[in-house]
Amino acid sequence: MRKLVLAAVSGTALVLAFPPFGLGFLAWFALAPLFFALEGEGRLRGFSLGFASGFVFHLGSVYWVVHSMHNFGGVPVAASIGVMLLLVLYLSLFWGAFGFVFSLASGLDNTARLLILPSAWVALEFLRGHLFTGFPWVLVGYTQAGYLPLIQVADTTGVWGVSFAVVVVNTAGYSLAGHLLRKNEGRPPFLPAALAAALVLSMASYGFVRMKAVDAEVERWSGIKVGIAQGAIDQSVKWDVRYQESTIDIYNGLTSLASDRFARLVVWPETAIPFYYEPEQIRSGPVGELARKTGAYILTGSPSYTYNPGSNSVEYFNSAFLLNSRGETVGRYDKSHLVPFGEYVPLRSILPVKKLTAGVGDFTEGPGPVPIPFEGGGIGVLVCFESIFPEIARGQVRAGATVLANLTNDAWFGYTSAPHQHFQMSVLRAVENKTFLVRSANTGISGFVDPNGRVRSATGLFERTVLVDEVRMRSGEPTFYTAYGDLFAWGCSVFAGVFTGTRIRRRK
Repeated sequence: MRKLVLAAVSGTALVLAFPPFGLGFLAWFALAPLFFALEGEGRLRGFSLGFASGFVFHLGSVYWVVHSMHNFGGVPVAASIGVMLLLVLYLSLFWGAFGFVFSLASGLDNTARLLILPSAWVALEFLRGHLFTGFPWVLVGYTQAGYLPLIQVADTTGVWGVSFAVVVVNTAGYSLAGHLLRKNEGRPPFLPAALAAALVLSMASYGFVRMKAVDAEVERWSGIKVGIAQGAIDQSVKWDVRYQESTIDIYNGLTSLASDRFARLVVWPETAIPFYYEPEQIRSGPVGELARKTGAYILTGSPSYTYNPGSNSVEYFNSAFLLNSRGETVGRYDKSHLVPFGEYVPLRSILPVKKLTAGVGDFTEGPGPVPIPFEGGGIGVLVCFESIFPEIARGQVRAGATVLANLTNDAWFGYTSAPHQHFQMSVLRAVENKTFLVRSANTGISGFVDPNGRVRSATGLFERTVLVDEVRMRSGEPTFYTAYGDLFAWGCSVFAGVFTGTRIRRRK
């Protein structure tokens, strides 16, 4: 029972490290109680304790699934809780796998574990981000989003490097505390502690130097005034045809306010236009008229469709469109990473489940990261939870995007922790690629993030408002992460995989 309590303490402490609590410093020692619980345990028991700790953490992190499914998907509370628990159980398997690897590393010296355990943790986070379409929500590295010098390493390693450092410190702290608590004879394990301290100091030093260099570089980039329109349209009426006109009126008013503050580009949220997008209808309607009146570009989300006469079929997309100052549609992006059960139903022929979002039929995947040409560069659009996938933002910048725009509708989450977590994750996309990120949410958090991860301004939840700020368009050489991607995560995965396979064979 004592070990179960320790495992639960780790899960709880890590929940507190994430928004809305935001006690990110807890992450640096939150896992230590779990490590004490795992000490001396075999593989099965190690898996069980890791699973229990993960269950507590994910229960406190993704409970919002119940709110979304019940309030907006029409799913009964009991069924919503059941689905949420299935997701929690699945996510907890990765923590269980970590407990399994921890047991394999028992008996090794503290310095060896300082490399093995963080590598295994990163490998499992990386796997979770890709398996079954991926769900890289609340990775440990995101807890440090508020400590800017410590996250600058993400422009080389991605968020995975920050996760690695956090687990390194937990491992070193556990080794040193264990020695002191057990009052062991012999020299305390100062080497792991010194290595961990050196790693964090190196990260912070790199961060301070890098931030100063990037700030100087940003001054040479061309700038443009950008507005964000947060309409705060109630999700219960968003798709009601009786409210379509009033919805457009709200965004027209917000856009006019942004234009009065000299915004040349105004960003609307995901599906801000609550009907299927027809370019000619838009150009001749109130949205096109607004663009002509204000002289501003408008980037907006909208559902769209393509009719295929050969097969007499229709494909539906969750899209973003760019209008110029004449009301003409000059760019389009179709969301490429769809939400399972939210935008399409996987294995539809087997699973008797309906998708939760409004619209006809399943959405179709777009072609991938394709920036919308703009101002001599491009806008890399991330629709909704595409912002939690590092590879999508990286793909946009690598393909020529000079600014990232995250269009989302977090009204699904209500006043839960999810909108705060979702916004926090988008901060790392700006840092990884050293580009400005503009985030427009129906209700949010909407805001501006600079290339060093500073949140220049942000809205509250369910606040109908406008933000305007200068955004500079990225130029120059790409970051190491943009150019080469997840090499660090792959390296950790290969190392952890070889170690695990070798230890299992030896124990047989």
